[in-house]
Amino acid sequence: MADTSDLNTISKLQLHYWFSDKTHTMDALVHNKCERELLEIAKVVAKLCGVAITVETEPSGKGGLKDWLTIAAKSPTKTRVSKIVMVNTLVVACVATPAHASILHLVDALLSDLMADEQLNELQRRQLEQLKADTINQLPLLEQNSIIKKRRSNFYDLLRKYQKVKSVSVALTDGSKKPIIKDQLIVRDDFKKFIVSSGLLTPQIVENAQIEIISPVLVKGRHKWKGMFNGLPISFTMKSEEFMAMVQLGKVEFKSGSSITCRLEIERKINGVGVETIIGYNIIGVGSYSENGKVETAEGKQKPKETTLSKKQLDLFG
Repeated sequence: MADTSDLNTISKLQLHYWFSDKTHTMDALVHNKCERELLEIAKVVAKLCGVAITVETEPSGKGGLKDWLTIAAKSPTKTRVSKIVMVNTLVVACVATPAHASILHLVDALLSDLMADEQLNELQRRQLEQLKADTINQLPLLEQNSIIKKRRSNFYDLLRKYQKVKSVSVALTDGSKKPIIKDQLIVRDDFKKFIVSSGLLTPQIVENAQIEIISPVLVKGRHKWKGMFNGLPISFTMKSEEFMAMVQLGKVEFKSGSSITCRLEIERKINGVGVETIIGYNIIGVGSYSENGKVETAEGKQKPKETTLSKKQLDLFG
């Protein structure tokens, strides 16, 4: 293992493609597309870490095909070296962690490897401990990021379709390309674990959403309601059967400025480059509506009872 007593030595990210034959060549189009996905991951990670970076590539090495990417700060004098180490570490973790797994375990393992260097003095060890804490603080944002998920999926999908690659590994190296940590090796049979099979995301639920009604639907059918949510016009499906029954029986009168307080489900998907888009809105429960003042629905009255019951159960058991 290389000397990590100076964080400046952690300067390169190594990507190694292993082939099923003895050649050292790779289809240029596939290679360039794979590199593009990695660069996009690095850009997102750096942005989430608050670092403006530059990325330089170097000639490939022997033994399969090796790429080295040097991720550096655009303003080195204004950026702590540990920030760049954080970006490098998180890029490795993002690339080497399957789609539905947490990157926490790998990040912890990578930074523990760095801290195992016996040449570290007390100050350097404290710096690495702080780096570890700062890096782990970034994990929730990274693990929720749809662009990272999709770009990683694209990377492994490209390799899955290119039969020549039997495995790929990613690691951190020092300036002379000596490994600082153990390579993270992903074999072909595991490529599928990194691929997002569907662009659909888990729906987002907004409790107590306020929606001003523009155009209600007064009859049965699959027609969309129209309203204003957070200052923007939306079309939505009313899935609250209780509220819809009240509307059809004429128990709810809509006037200019009428609104509802509801449980709003927002359906989302990601496109080929990981950009998240909204594909639909559903009202799955109406707590209250305005009609010469606030009127609470049966659904709205039931929710506090459920909350009270849950609290009593918690008190009872614990």
